Amino acid sequence: MPFTAANHYDFTGDDITGTVDAHRSAGVWAAQLVLSGQTLESTDVTRSDLGFEVRTVVENLSDGNRTHLLVVLPRVTIDSDDSQVSGRSAGSTPQVSGRSAGSTPAVTFTSYAVLYTVHGGSTAVHGAAESYDVRQLSGTASHV
Repeated sequence: MPFTAANHYDFTGDDITGTVDAHRSAGVWAAQLVLSGQTLESTDVTRSDLGFEVRTVVENLSDGNRTHLLVVLPRVTIDSDDSQVSGRSAGSTPQVSGRSAGSTPAVTFTSYAVLYTVHGGSTAVHGAAESYDVRQLSGTASHV
């Protein structure tokens, strides 16, 4: 039974929306993220044991504080012959959502994002050097 890896992800949740795509000819992943209405630039997409990790810097402040966003998406495989799907990521729940003529079925998933702030460096503050805001995401993955 041949499976095809999903190459297009759309997701939303807790004031975050995004799209992650693999360029068809080059196989290079690109991401477009929006946080609280702000489009984030310079995203980096990597593959890890968690799935796909999308990282970007949200804000660099003059006091040394930096805010980052990490989005984790499951790797998803699709069997277009019989609509069976397989997805893998901590906390993800893949399901078949439907298909249009000539396309593979979309797979719904849940996952998460972490908005984290580094407070002036590890020795510049009393207390925790980082703070974390974990946000739930849901979306669809497909092969286009």
